[in-house]
Amino acid sequence: MGRLIERSKRVPLRLQVVMSGDDVSGRRFTETTSSLNLSGGGICLESGRRLGVGSRLVLRIALPPALRRHFGGHDTYSTRAVVCRVEPFTAEGRSRVGARFLSGVL
Repeated sequence: MGRLIERSKRVPLRLQVVMSGDDVSGRRFTETTSSLNLSGGGICLESGRRLGVGSRLVLRIALPPALRRHFGGHDTYSTRAVVCRVEPFTAEGRSRVGARFLSGVL
């Protein structure tokens, strides 16, 4: 998310995210979820999947109209990411997942 948000500053922002990768048992998945916050270097989102630190993800983040001008008018920002933190936070098995962006637009 580059110049829009400083690398270390987290901004609380709910955006739809389509996340795909492999869960801890090696099964490929695609999950639609939402972000909790963003920074220029990463994202915190909710997930019902069991993910491990180090898991590689592909993220497609839906951009609201007000942000699209920062991304060449695109309605989606796609990037690769790596899971850095997993914190269970509900009895239903949902977790907060912190992931660091590895690359820009795919």
